[in-house]
Amino acid sequence: MAADEQRSTDIEACQARQSNPKLLGPIRKGAPPGLGMDSLAATPDPSAAPLTIAFFGLGAVGSSMLICLSELADRDDVPLRFVVVVLNDELARDALFHAEHLFERIDFIALPDFAPLFDGNAPELQRLAGAHLLVNAAQPGFNTPLLELGLRLDAHVVDLASDMYDAETERSLTFSQYAFNEAYRDRGRTALINLGVSPGLTNFLIGLRLHQLRGSRRRDLKIESVDLYLLEDIDADEIVFSWSPLVALEELAARPRLLRDGRIQVLDPFSAARDHHFPGEVEPTRQYPLHQEELLSLHRSFPEIESISVYTGGSEVELVKALFKLNLLSKRTLPQQQSELTVEAMVRAILPGMNKPRRIEEYLRNGVIRRAHFAAAAEIRYTENVRNDRQVTIETVGLSYLRYRGLLGSPYAGATYISYPTAVGAAILAWHALEFLREEGGELAGVLTGEDLARLLPRSRADAIRRDLVAWDIDLFESVRDATPV
Repeated sequence: MAADEQRSTDIEACQARQSNPKLLGPIRKGAPPGLGMDSLAATPDPSAAPLTIAFFGLGAVGSSMLICLSELADRDDVPLRFVVVVLNDELARDALFHAEHLFERIDFIALPDFAPLFDGNAPELQRLAGAHLLVNAAQPGFNTPLLELGLRLDAHVVDLASDMYDAETERSLTFSQYAFNEAYRDRGRTALINLGVSPGLTNFLIGLRLHQLRGSRRRDLKIESVDLYLLEDIDADEIVFSWSPLVALEELAARPRLLRDGRIQVLDPFSAARDHHFPGEVEPTRQYPLHQEELLSLHRSFPEIESISVYTGGSEVELVKALFKLNLLSKRTLPQQQSELTVEAMVRAILPGMNKPRRIEEYLRNGVIRRAHFAAAAEIRYTENVRNDRQVTIETVGLSYLRYRGLLGSPYAGATYISYPTAVGAAILAWHALEFLREEGGELAGVLTGEDLARLLPRSRADAIRRDLVAWDIDLFESVRDATPV
C-alpha cells in the first residue's frame, strides 16, 4: 500500500476509534476536556488504528530503537506504524539497510528545518495527527520543542539525553525538561527523559534496588553512597568512534562533578581516578569522574543519599585523555597567521567522525573491530546494625553488552556497541511503559526518569523488562558483599 493511502487509512481508523466510546480509555482526572482520554488504552478491535510512534532523527540509535520497537510489537501482536521526521530521508533509509522490510510501516517526512514543524506552522504536522509517542533521536537541543509539540499533539514523549553543560542546568542542577512536569501531569501524559542505557537503564536498575531498600522498613538502615562505573572499550585496528567524537570531547574534557557529603564538588578533568573490575574483563579498568545525567537525576530522586558519583573508562576515554594531557583540547589559538583557529578546533576537524552503519558492519565482518564491551556497574553502599555491630554492605547492580559480533546477520548490523544497548534499552523501557498504560490501565503522568519508572511500574512489569533485556543480549548482574572493616 502506498504511504499516502496508508496515512488515509490510519486517519480514518483513528476517527472511527474516537467516535466509538468502547475504544477509548478512561478520562484522566483533572485533564482538560478532549485531552484526557487515554489514547494508549487496549484496543482489541482489529479495525482500531495502529499504535503510532514518531521519530525525530534516525541515526545510529534511532534506527536500532525503531527496529527493536517493531520486534516488540510483533511479539506482542500490537499493530504499529512509524512516522520518521528527518533532514534527509535517503540517509534515514540507509540507516535501516538491513531492515528494509519495515519501510511499508514507515511514513518518512524530509524537512530542511524542523523549526516550522515544532512551531505548528508546517503542513506536515497533519501527518503526525494521532501519534501516541514522539521520540527525540536527534539531539538534546530538540528536547524542549518536542515537549511543546507533545502537548500540542496530546502525545507521550521520549528523549535520550539532556543538555548537561548549558548555564541554566549548571546553575539549577536540574534538567530543563522538568519545566513541563505540571503541564504533562495535567494532561495525563508522560515525558520519559534521559532514556537509553546510561542514563536510562542505569537509573532504572539503580532505582529498583534503592526503592526496595527504602521500603524494607529496616529502621536503622542508611544508604551512604552510590558510585556508578561505566566501561566503553573497543579493540580495533583503526580509530573507530562508537559515538560522536564532538560529544566525547565535550563530555570527557568538561570539569567532572561529584556529590560528596551532600554538596557538589568540581574536579579537574581526569583527576581522582579509581580502578574497577567489570565482569568479563581480565584486568581492572581505570575510571575517571564524569559529569553525567545520573548524578543530578539520582540526587533529585534520592536526596537523602549524600554521596553520588559517575566514573567512566576504557579505550575511547583513554584516547580523549591523551588528547587532553597533550594540551590538544586547549582553547588557545594557533600562530598569528591563523589567529581565529584554536588548537581544539583543529583537533576536532582532524579526528574521524562517527562511521556510517555500512562501514561499521564492514569493520565487524572484516575483523577490523575484534572486540567491544559496554558495561555499567553501580555500587550501592549502606550500613545497618547487625548483632550490635554496624555492618557495611555493598550491593552491585549492573549490565554488560559483550555480544557485539552477534549483530552480524541481524537487522541491527551496522549499530555500534554503544548505540545498540542504548537503543534497545530505550525501546524496552518505553514499550513497557506504553503497555502498562494500554494493558493495565496504569498512570504515568509528568516528567519521569528511569528511577521513576522503577518506582511506578509494578514488579511484574519490571521483571518483564529484565527478561527482555536479556533476550536482546544485554546481560544483567548483581552481587552483595560485606564491606565492614576487619
